[in-house]
Amino acid sequence: MMSKKLQESDSETELHEAFRVFDKNGDGFISPGELRQVMTNLGEKLSDEEVEDMIKEADLDGDGLVNYKGV
Repeated sequence: MMSKKLQESDSETELHEAFRVFDKNGDGFISPGELRQVMTNLGEKLSDEEVEDMIKEADLDGDGLVNYKGV
């Protein structure tokens, strides 16, 4: 049981660290521009539509940003 809690905690920490890579200005949100910048740095050239679709899929409150502070 304790092992499972530690694994969940480690997973949450890893998730937050991954999101911080995308959140270039540190405001707790991933904007389309930040997503595009990271993906471009990774060698992925995305169209505006692809970026928009990726944001929409993860945008839980419909503000056009991905909020990860509540994750």
